[in-house]
Amino acid sequence: MTDRQKETDRASTTDPSHRTARSVALPGVLRGSSWRQINGPLFRKYVALFLGVVCVVLLSNGLLELGFTYQEHRASLISVQREQAEAAAAKIGQFVREIESQVGWTSQLPWSPQTLNQRLFDARRLLRQVPAITWIAQLDPSGKEQLRVSRLAMDIVGSKADFSNEPVFTKARDKRPYFGSIYFRRESEPYMTMALAGTRKDSGVSVVEVSLKLLWDVVSQIKVGEGGQAYVIDAAGRLIAHPYVSLVLRNTDMSRLPQVTAARAALAGTPAQPLQVANDIRGREVLAAYAPVTPLDWLVFVELPVGEADAPAR
Repeated sequence: MTDRQKETDRASTTDPSHRTARSVALPGVLRGSSWRQINGPLFRKYVALFLGVVCVVLLSNGLLELGFTYQEHRASLISVQREQAEAAAAKIGQFVREIESQVGWTSQLPWSPQTLNQRLFDARRLLRQVPAITWIAQLDPSGKEQLRVSRLAMDIVGSKADFSNEPVFTKARDKRPYFGSIYFRRESEPYMTMALAGTRKDSGVSVVEVSLKLLWDVVSQIKVGEGGQAYVIDAAGRLIAHPYVSLVLRNTDMSRLPQVTAARAALAGTPAQPLQVANDIRGREVLAAYAPVTPLDWLVFVELPVGEADAPAR
């Protein structure tokens, strides 16, 4: 080491300004080194992991919220459809009960030749008061037809046609209203036979034919979105009212549809999973709701295509 270098070292050790400069420069170097270590690959991995966890949590919450909203939307639609079905079923049931009440008083007279004129008068008055009834027949206590008054044919008195073994007489005599199967006359509106017996033993049975055109009127008034529909089926699962009349006239069997099977099982008290999504008669996936028609064993269904139902939610 030369004499000049030795003097420089001694000066640096004794001069305070040299010591201060070195002490100031050293922390800066350390800080730069520490930041480079923190900002290294490991730090970036932790940041990416944290952001990933936050994104997963937010996405999960968002998906759960969307799922709840979706389910609430469907439940709201099903509730509206059920209310529509119940309103239609109540209207049909009230129509049948009113006819039952009107027919009931025609069968209260005791049967005798002296009451025939009164029965004839009551029958004609019934046809005037209840346009849905096309004819009424009076059976005596032995099941013989003694009177028939019709809108479409001449009155018949004393035909003595024997109905004593027919359900229209035997079931009515069991003190319960008889409701026959639905049938169609000349490919027109549906008809049903109804029979009621008097409360006295010597009273006969009143049998009437009822036009069920009201079923079509009720179904056509139900609006279910753009592609939805309402329809009515009888106890056998046969279609008796539908917006497409051709399906009704073809005697379409709806009993194999899963929503019909599930509804029948629920009404029978059989434990079954509630079915709200099923395929309709045309194979479309639909939201389905139903309501029973009392006192009949009929069902009113209201259905809405799933694609249309879920469009607002999507």
